[in-house]
Amino acid sequence: MICREINLILSKHFHKTYRNVGLNLMQKRYLKTGNTEELTKNVYQIALDNRPLKTPGGSPLVIPRSQKYLAVLIAGEWESQKTVLKQHSLPLTSLVARSIDTFEKDPSSRKEARTRLIRYFDTDAVCYQETYPDILVDLQKQYWDPTVKWAQETYGIEIKVTNDIIDAKQPVETKNKLRSIIEEFDCLKLSAFERATMLTKSFLIGLGLVERQLTVEFASKAAQVETISQTTRWGNLEDAHEIDNEYIRHQLGSVVCALIADNTYT
Repeated sequence: MICREINLILSKHFHKTYRNVGLNLMQKRYLKTGNTEELTKNVYQIALDNRPLKTPGGSPLVIPRSQKYLAVLIAGEWESQKTVLKQHSLPLTSLVARSIDTFEKDPSSRKEARTRLIRYFDTDAVCYQETYPDILVDLQKQYWDPTVKWAQETYGIEIKVTNDIIDAKQPVETKNKLRSIIEEFDCLKLSAFERATMLTKSFLIGLGLVERQLTVEFASKAAQVETISQTTRWGNLEDAHEIDNEYIRHQLGSVVCALIADNTYT
Protein backbone atom coordinates (compact mmCIF):
# COMPACT_ATOMS: atom_id res chain seq x y z
CA MET A 1 0.00 0.00 0.00
CA ILE A 2 0.92 3.62 -0.30
CA CYS A 3 2.06 3.84 3.33
CA ARG A 4 4.88 1.41 2.63
CA GLU A 5 5.67 3.42 -0.49
CA ILE A 6 6.03 6.58 1.60
CA ASN A 7 8.46 4.81 3.90
CA LEU A 8 10.41 3.56 0.90
CA ILE A 9 10.74 7.06 -0.52
CA LEU A 10 11.69 8.46 2.88
CA SER A 11 14.36 5.82 3.37
CA LYS A 12 15.89 6.63 -0.01
CA HIS A 13 15.77 10.36 0.75
CA PHE A 14 13.64 11.22 -2.26
CA HIS A 15 16.14 10.53 -5.03
CA LYS A 16 15.11 11.07 -8.65
CA THR A 17 13.22 7.86 -9.29
CA TYR A 18 9.85 6.94 -7.80
CA ARG A 19 7.85 3.75 -7.90
CA ASN A 20 4.14 4.00 -8.65
CA VAL A 21 2.95 1.21 -6.36
CA GLY A 22 -0.59 2.01 -5.34
CA LEU A 23 -0.70 5.24 -7.36
CA ASN A 24 -3.74 4.43 -9.47
CA LEU A 25 -5.63 3.10 -6.46
CA MET A 26 -4.87 6.18 -4.40
CA GLN A 27 -5.88 8.49 -7.23
CA LYS A 28 -9.25 6.79 -7.47
CA ARG A 29 -9.86 6.79 -3.72
CA TYR A 30 -8.44 10.09 -2.59
CA LEU A 31 -7.52 12.41 -5.45
CA LYS A 32 -10.02 14.49 -7.33
CA THR A 33 -9.25 16.92 -10.10
CA GLY A 34 -10.62 20.33 -9.24
CA ASN A 35 -13.57 21.15 -11.46
CA THR A 36 -15.63 23.66 -9.50
CA GLU A 37 -15.74 27.43 -9.80
CA GLU A 38 -13.35 27.86 -6.88
CA LEU A 39 -10.84 25.35 -8.24
CA THR A 40 -9.14 25.10 -11.61
CA LYS A 41 -8.48 21.98 -13.63
CA ASN A 42 -4.80 22.32 -12.67
CA VAL A 43 -5.11 21.09 -9.07
CA TYR A 44 -5.79 17.92 -7.13
CA GLN A 45 -8.08 17.83 -4.14
CA ILE A 46 -7.59 15.32 -1.36
CA ALA A 47 -10.92 13.66 -0.57
CA LEU A 48 -11.81 11.76 2.60
CA ASP A 49 -14.98 9.71 2.25
CA ASN A 50 -15.72 11.74 -0.87
CA ARG A 51 -15.52 14.98 1.10
CA PRO A 52 -12.80 17.47 0.14
CA LEU A 53 -10.13 17.84 2.80
CA LYS A 54 -9.77 21.35 4.17
CA THR A 55 -7.00 23.18 5.98
CA PRO A 56 -7.42 24.21 9.64
CA GLY A 57 -8.30 27.66 8.29
CA GLY A 58 -11.16 26.26 6.23
CA SER A 59 -9.62 26.49 2.75
CA PRO A 60 -9.65 23.55 0.32
CA LEU A 61 -6.39 21.62 0.60
CA VAL A 62 -5.37 21.55 -3.04
CA ILE A 63 -2.18 20.43 -4.76
CA PRO A 64 -1.01 21.59 -8.20
CA ARG A 65 -1.33 18.94 -10.89
CA SER A 66 2.42 19.32 -11.44
CA GLN A 67 2.95 17.79 -7.99
CA LYS A 68 1.11 14.51 -8.36
CA TYR A 69 3.53 12.65 -6.08
CA LEU A 70 2.96 15.13 -3.28
CA ALA A 71 -0.79 14.71 -3.64
CA VAL A 72 -0.50 10.92 -3.47
CA LEU A 73 1.79 11.03 -0.44
CA ILE A 74 -0.57 13.35 1.41
CA ALA A 75 -3.37 10.93 0.67
CA GLY A 76 -1.11 8.24 2.09
CA GLU A 77 -0.66 10.19 5.29
CA TRP A 78 -4.39 10.17 5.81
CA GLU A 79 -4.78 6.54 4.83
CA SER A 80 -2.28 5.59 7.55
CA GLN A 81 -4.23 7.34 10.30
CA LYS A 82 -5.94 5.13 12.86
CA THR A 83 -8.77 5.91 15.27
CA VAL A 84 -6.83 8.71 16.95
CA LEU A 85 -5.51 11.41 14.63
CA LYS A 86 -1.79 11.95 15.16
CA GLN A 87 -0.73 15.43 14.08
CA HIS A 88 2.98 14.57 13.97
CA SER A 89 2.24 11.88 11.37
CA LEU A 90 0.84 14.46 8.94
CA PRO A 91 3.98 16.51 8.14
CA LEU A 92 3.16 17.02 4.47
CA THR A 93 -0.43 18.00 5.21
CA SER A 94 0.74 20.57 7.77
CA LEU A 95 3.31 22.05 5.37
CA VAL A 96 0.73 22.54 2.64
CA ALA A 97 -1.85 23.85 5.12
CA ARG A 98 0.59 26.47 6.42
CA SER A 99 1.44 27.56 2.90
CA ILE A 100 -2.26 28.04 2.14
CA ASP A 101 -3.63 29.37 5.44
CA THR A 102 -0.73 31.66 6.28
CA PHE A 103 1.37 32.55 3.28
CA GLU A 104 -1.22 32.53 0.50
CA LYS A 105 -3.92 34.32 2.47
CA ASP A 106 -1.71 36.98 4.02
CA PRO A 107 1.15 38.49 1.95
CA SER A 108 2.43 40.33 5.03
CA SER A 109 3.04 36.98 6.72
CA ARG A 110 5.44 36.04 3.94
CA LYS A 111 7.40 39.23 4.54
CA GLU A 112 7.46 38.61 8.28
CA ALA A 113 8.64 35.02 7.81
CA ARG A 114 11.45 36.09 5.50
CA THR A 115 12.54 38.79 7.95
CA ARG A 116 12.52 36.30 10.82
CA LEU A 117 14.52 33.75 8.86
CA ILE A 118 17.12 36.28 7.74
CA ARG A 119 17.48 37.41 11.35
CA TYR A 120 17.96 33.76 12.26
CA PHE A 121 20.95 33.66 9.90
CA ASP A 122 22.99 35.81 12.34
CA THR A 123 22.88 32.93 14.83
CA ASP A 124 23.19 30.12 12.28
CA ALA A 125 24.53 27.03 14.06
CA VAL A 126 27.05 26.20 11.33
CA CYS A 127 28.70 29.61 11.75
CA TYR A 128 29.51 29.02 15.44
CA GLN A 129 32.08 26.26 15.65
CA GLU A 130 33.92 24.72 18.57
CA THR A 131 37.63 23.91 18.80
CA TYR A 132 37.19 20.97 21.18
CA PRO A 133 36.74 18.00 21.39
CA ASP A 134 38.39 16.56 18.28
CA ILE A 135 35.36 14.46 17.30
CA LEU A 136 33.19 17.57 17.23
CA VAL A 137 35.79 19.49 15.23
CA ASP A 138 35.93 16.65 12.71
CA LEU A 139 32.14 16.53 12.39
CA GLN A 140 32.01 20.30 11.83
CA LYS A 141 34.57 19.93 9.04
CA GLN A 142 32.60 17.06 7.53
CA TYR A 143 29.12 18.59 7.62
CA TRP A 144 29.25 22.31 8.36
CA ASP A 145 32.24 23.51 6.35
CA PRO A 146 30.95 22.06 3.04
CA THR A 147 27.58 23.72 3.66
CA VAL A 148 29.19 27.12 4.19
CA LYS A 149 31.48 26.64 1.18
CA TRP A 150 28.53 25.68 -1.05
CA ALA A 151 26.61 28.84 -0.13
CA GLN A 152 29.64 31.07 -0.58
CA GLU A 153 30.53 29.67 -4.00
CA THR A 154 26.98 29.36 -5.28
CA TYR A 155 25.83 32.85 -4.37
CA GLY A 156 29.16 34.71 -4.30
CA ILE A 157 28.71 35.84 -0.70
CA GLU A 158 30.88 36.26 2.37
CA ILE A 159 29.90 34.19 5.41
CA LYS A 160 31.63 34.72 8.73
CA VAL A 161 32.44 31.65 10.80
CA THR A 162 33.61 32.12 14.37
CA ASN A 163 34.96 30.08 17.28
CA ASP A 164 33.85 32.77 19.71
CA ILE A 165 30.63 32.94 21.72
CA ILE A 166 30.12 36.55 20.64
CA ASP A 167 27.62 37.01 17.82
CA ALA A 168 29.25 37.04 14.39
CA LYS A 169 27.10 39.58 12.60
CA GLN A 170 26.94 38.63 8.97
CA PRO A 171 27.64 41.26 6.26
CA VAL A 172 24.64 43.30 5.19
CA GLU A 173 25.39 42.49 1.56
CA THR A 174 25.21 38.78 2.35
CA LYS A 175 21.87 39.07 4.10
CA ASN A 176 20.45 41.19 1.27
CA LYS A 177 21.52 38.55 -1.23
CA LEU A 178 20.00 35.73 0.75
CA ARG A 179 16.79 37.69 1.24
CA SER A 180 16.52 38.21 -2.51
CA ILE A 181 16.85 34.45 -2.99
CA ILE A 182 14.10 33.45 -0.57
CA GLU A 183 11.85 36.23 -1.86
CA GLU A 184 11.59 34.14 -5.03
CA PHE A 185 10.22 31.14 -3.12
CA ASP A 186 6.56 30.35 -3.67
CA CYS A 187 4.34 29.80 -0.64
CA LEU A 188 4.92 26.06 -0.40
CA LYS A 189 8.69 26.36 -0.77
CA LEU A 190 8.76 29.09 1.87
CA SER A 191 6.79 26.85 4.21
CA ALA A 192 9.22 23.98 3.59
CA PHE A 193 12.25 26.24 4.03
CA GLU A 194 10.88 27.63 7.28
CA ARG A 195 10.46 24.13 8.70
CA ALA A 196 13.94 23.04 7.62
CA THR A 197 15.60 26.14 9.06
CA MET A 198 13.84 26.03 12.40
CA LEU A 199 14.36 22.29 12.79
CA THR A 200 18.08 22.34 11.96
CA LYS A 201 18.73 25.73 13.62
CA SER A 202 20.50 26.68 10.43
CA PHE A 203 19.45 28.97 7.60
CA LEU A 204 22.20 27.49 5.42
CA ILE A 205 21.29 23.85 6.00
CA GLY A 206 17.65 24.67 5.30
CA LEU A 207 18.58 26.51 2.11
CA GLY A 208 20.81 23.70 0.89
CA LEU A 209 18.02 21.19 1.49
CA VAL A 210 15.24 23.04 -0.34
CA GLU A 211 17.64 23.84 -3.19
CA ARG A 212 18.40 20.11 -3.46
CA GLN A 213 22.08 20.55 -2.75
CA LEU A 214 21.97 18.57 0.50
CA THR A 215 20.42 15.15 0.96
CA VAL A 216 18.07 14.41 3.83
CA GLU A 217 20.71 12.18 5.41
CA PHE A 218 23.42 14.85 5.17
CA ALA A 219 21.16 17.60 6.46
CA SER A 220 19.93 15.51 9.39
CA LYS A 221 23.49 14.70 10.44
CA ALA A 222 24.57 18.32 9.97
CA ALA A 223 21.71 19.32 12.25
CA GLN A 224 22.85 16.85 14.93
CA VAL A 225 26.61 17.36 14.90
CA GLU A 226 26.75 18.11 18.62
CA THR A 227 24.51 15.17 19.51
CA ILE A 228 26.56 12.79 17.35
CA SER A 229 29.71 14.05 19.05
CA GLN A 230 28.24 13.46 22.49
CA THR A 231 26.90 9.99 21.73
CA THR A 232 30.21 8.99 20.15
CA ARG A 233 31.99 9.95 23.37
CA TRP A 234 29.45 8.91 25.98
CA GLY A 235 27.01 6.56 24.23
CA ASN A 236 23.28 6.79 23.49
CA LEU A 237 20.72 7.76 26.10
CA GLU A 238 18.41 4.74 25.97
CA ASP A 239 16.22 5.17 22.87
CA ALA A 240 15.97 8.94 23.11
CA HIS A 241 18.64 9.75 20.56
CA GLU A 242 17.32 7.23 18.04
CA ILE A 243 13.83 8.71 18.36
CA ASP A 244 15.13 12.25 17.91
CA ASN A 245 17.14 11.20 14.88
CA GLU A 246 14.16 9.51 13.24
CA TYR A 247 11.94 12.52 13.95
CA ILE A 248 14.42 14.93 12.36
CA ARG A 249 14.91 12.70 9.31
CA HIS A 250 11.16 12.29 8.94
CA GLN A 251 10.49 16.03 9.13
CA LEU A 252 13.34 16.92 6.79
CA GLY A 253 12.13 14.21 4.45
CA SER A 254 8.75 15.92 4.34
CA VAL A 255 10.48 19.16 3.33
CA VAL A 256 12.07 17.51 0.30
CA CYS A 257 8.95 15.55 -0.56
CA ALA A 258 6.84 18.71 -0.53
CA LEU A 259 8.96 20.09 -3.37
CA ILE A 260 8.87 17.04 -5.64
CA ALA A 261 7.63 17.99 -9.10
CA ASP A 262 6.19 15.59 -11.67
CA ASN A 263 8.39 16.41 -14.65
CA THR A 264 6.06 14.50 -16.97
CA TYR A 265 3.25 16.99 -16.33
CA THR A 266 2.59 19.57 -19.04
